[in-house]
Amino acid sequence: MEDIKTLLPKNLAEDITRITESDINFSRFENKTVLISSACSMLGFYTVCAFLISNDLYDTGIKVVAADNSDEIFSRYGKLTRRSDIDFLVTEDFSNIHNTKADFIINIAPPRTEAEISNLISYVKENKPSVVINSFSDIYGDVFNSRDMIFESDFGYLDSFKPECRSALLERAFESCAKLASRQYGLDIRFSRLCQVFGCKEYGLNPSYMKVFKDVVEKKKIEILQSDRELKSYIYVTDAAVALIKILLDGSACEAYNVSSGYVASNHIIAEYCVKLFQDIGIEIIYTEKEKTLSPMASTIDVLDNTKLKALGFSCETDMQTGILRAVKIIYEAKG
Repeated sequence: MEDIKTLLPKNLAEDITRITESDINFSRFENKTVLISSACSMLGFYTVCAFLISNDLYDTGIKVVAADNSDEIFSRYGKLTRRSDIDFLVTEDFSNIHNTKADFIINIAPPRTEAEISNLISYVKENKPSVVINSFSDIYGDVFNSRDMIFESDFGYLDSFKPECRSALLERAFESCAKLASRQYGLDIRFSRLCQVFGCKEYGLNPSYMKVFKDVVEKKKIEILQSDRELKSYIYVTDAAVALIKILLDGSACEAYNVSSGYVASNHIIAEYCVKLFQDIGIEIIYTEKEKTLSPMASTIDVLDNTKLKALGFSCETDMQTGILRAVKIIYEAKG
């Protein structure tokens, strides 16, 4: 079987290998099957490849099932489809997941439909895998807690009439259904709530930080809104993958864990980092809008407390500047 490091671009392979070089004990997955949904996303791809690299490095014999809602997964994984330790599942709503046997599930992206919620929970009831289910920080809504960060026990207001709140409402519903099922049937489900994960690219999404990275790669001036100073938690993709695996292995059933690094930034700060990091190519920032003053009635900023995650032994290995350098390096490499 071809070594994964020969099947991936050099910088990307080196970046993903850092996950397997963390303190995670991959032998706990030995000869087990791990199903990873949203495998075409950046975080999904990194997580899938980390398990494959563990097979190469530690001979763990892990079988990976990479699931996604589009058959584009085959082109996304390219040469990796040659390997015998990975299978692919194309599924819109997990309706055909029952043909797959998984010992562990990492559900990268929250569900988009009620059917997806029902089918996944039904599968877990029947097959009893250990599961980590992801939400994103938008699950919290508008929190007013008089503190400078959001804790797992905080839940704020979501306007059900706003289309942009639909995903967060579904995430809440998914968590509630999964918790009820976990308690009623003794299922091994825990939850992670992700802050902004950043890296070389978020496949299928268009995070605003990618525009900054794209301008750097193209050696253009960075166009940014003067008002884009809203702070939020960020975590580099390799640290996010490590956090999810730690929660899967060591987290408690029915518990939720914020996934954040402790680093806080905004697009404005990311742009300023890029100006300093790539000053040899003369990157400049162009402000395209007047600065906006935040209301004193604004909700708690999108900064996630990660005390519970650190109690599992997690420590962030990648600061913002290092993550930016790695991401831009990988984007350059992909551009050729």
